[in-house]
Amino acid sequence: MRTDALVPGAISEEELSRLVNAYSGILLGLCRVTLGDMAMAQDIVQETFLKAWKKGGFRQESEKAWLIRVAMNLCHDYHRSRWWKHIDHSASTEDIQIAEPDPADREILTLVKELPFRQRQIVILHFWNRMTLRDIANTLEMSPSTVFRELEKAQKRLKLELEEEG
Repeated sequence: MRTDALVPGAISEEELSRLVNAYSGILLGLCRVTLGDMAMAQDIVQETFLKAWKKGGFRQESEKAWLIRVAMNLCHDYHRSRWWKHIDHSASTEDIQIAEPDPADREILTLVKELPFRQRQIVILHFWNRMTLRDIANTLEMSPSTVFRELEKAQKRLKLELEEEG
């Protein structure tokens, strides 16, 4: 019996620890902004790493893309569940860590939280995580043209909201 593996997927304890250290922050931020609920975001990040452990490898795709896709799919599943109707979606954005804290970022983040779910995911992945449209399409398992259209709609909506406030 191997002592360096935790079994199901045979990822070693060191490998799992490396994945958690490398990606838990980015996944938690994505899930927190996507769902607006820190406790649920933490649960989804844990479930994401549990799936990685059970899978035991990432085949030919990057581990980061795979982890983000799993986390975003779990967020989407939660968003579609009936539990979604029973939580407060007006959670504060004050505890969300943004790379360069700026009052304008807080205002935009508040507006981003009001976008439809898929548009919100795309905006977060593109602008906060600097992912290309092709990478977002692969991560969310959508066509690049759909990602482009949804990003365009989101940008128009955000622009209108900002103009109305300003």
